[in-house]
Amino acid sequence: MKILVAEDEPEILRIYKLLLEEKGYQVFATEDGKKCLNAYKTELNKTMNGNIPFNLVILDYRMPEKNGIEVAKEILALCPAQELLMVTAYKGQLELQDQVLRKMRIIEKPFDVDELVSTITQLVSH
Repeated sequence: MKILVAEDEPEILRIYKLLLEEKGYQVFATEDGKKCLNAYKTELNKTMNGNIPFNLVILDYRMPEKNGIEVAKEILALCPAQELLMVTAYKGQLELQDQVLRKMRIIEKPFDVDELVSTITQLVSH
C-alpha cells in the first residue's frame, strides 16, 4: 500500500516515514505542497483506468508553496475518490464549512501516535 506524505518539518516527516514503513506501507515523502502535487500527478499517470494512485495522502496544513487545503482541492479535482488526512496544529483556524474539509479526516498536532496509526488503518481499509 502506498501513502503520500506532505510535511514541511523534517523531523515530523522522518517520524511519519519510519512509523509508516514499520507498518509495511510504501511512503512517498515530500516537503511542500508543490512537491506533493508533482508526486501525486507522477503516480496518477502510472495508474490504469483512473485508479487512485495512493491508498492515502497525508497533508500538513501550513506548508511552503501551497497549503494543505490548496493541495487537497487539486488532488480531489484529479481524483475525487482519493482518501485524505489533514494533520495540523491549526485545526481551530480551519473553516470547517469548506467543502474540501468535509471530504477528509483531520488530526490535531501534536498527535497521539496510536490515534494516528488507528486513523490511517481505518482510511486505507476503505
